[in-house]
Amino acid sequence: MRYFTTLLLTMLTFSILAQSDPKAKEILDKAAAKFKTYPAAEVSFTLAMENKTENINEIHEGKAWMKGNRYKLNLMDVENYYDGKIIYTYMPEVQEVNIKNPNDDEEEFLNPATLFDIHNQGFTQKLINTTNSIAYIELYPKEKKNFEKIGIWVNPATSSIQKVTSFGKDGNNITIVIQNIKQLTPAPSDSFFSFDKAKHPDVEVIDMR
Repeated sequence: MRYFTTLLLTMLTFSILAQSDPKAKEILDKAAAKFKTYPAAEVSFTLAMENKTENINEIHEGKAWMKGNRYKLNLMDVENYYDGKIIYTYMPEVQEVNIKNPNDDEEEFLNPATLFDIHNQGFTQKLINTTNSIAYIELYPKEKKNFEKIGIWVNPATSSIQKVTSFGKDGNNITIVIQNIKQLTPAPSDSFFSFDKAKHPDVEVIDMR
């Protein structure tokens, strides 16, 4: 879980003075627009962290549900809920849930839907190549950070993002591979995006508000 949120936070806080590639932006804008047409979505993905020097190669399966600014994210044995006002972090292994009021940055940064519009969050874009009908686009941060660049693989014909990789200057690369995106109709009820304490009477509640 921490890898996914760290990736989003780091990506979104990046702000090269070079001009963006109009074609790259056009491809990514169309992918973002398509995703935004869904009233709600379910996304299955894998998250991999690799560091060849330190012989690290971890892969985790995850699933996210999104509706408007609400989301539910299951990753690395942790369930995260955001009901539009409150973040719930439920850890079944230790039977504990943390509750907090997010600040404005957290509301934007932790929402998995942000991944589909990341190119508009402080990056310049460049279309590197198109191989087997898949466009590979690189995003370069406008400020020096510990990430060198972000790579995005997208199918222009279907306007679907397939993979996103952050290339760390320290050798830590984090990759999110989209396995499946399903439009949910009808959309889940708002209660789906809130932790139900009544269904978990034995869970310790840590209210950090």
